[in-house]
Amino acid sequence: MNTTFGTYLRTTVWGQSHAAAIGCTVEGLPAGEAVDEEALCAFMGRRAPGGRLSTQRRETDQPEILCGLINGITCGAPLTALIRNTDQRSKDYKAIADRPR
Repeated sequence: MNTTFGTYLRTTVWGQSHAAAIGCTVEGLPAGEAVDEEALCAFMGRRAPGGRLSTQRRETDQPEILCGLINGITCGAPLTALIRNTDQRSKDYKAIADRPR
C-alpha cells in the first residue's frame, strides 16, 4: 500500500507488512534541522511486538535512514527511511490480503 498526505511537508508511506520492508519518504524538510536518531529508535521501540494482543513476530522495527540526512542533519533532499520486515509471514495475511490496514 502507498499513501501520500500533506502539502508543504509531503509524507509518503509505502510497503507491506508481509513483504521485505515498509518505509516512508518525507519531502519538504528544510536543510539544517537536527534529527535525533537515538530518540527516533527509542520511540519506535515503544511499538515493538510482544504483548498478548499484538503480533507474535519478533522484529526490532529499527528505521534505516537511506537518504536526506548527513551526520544527523537534514540536507534538503527528501528523507527516506525503511524498516525491514525480518519475520514476515505472508500466510498470516491471507484472509485480509485485499483490505488496507
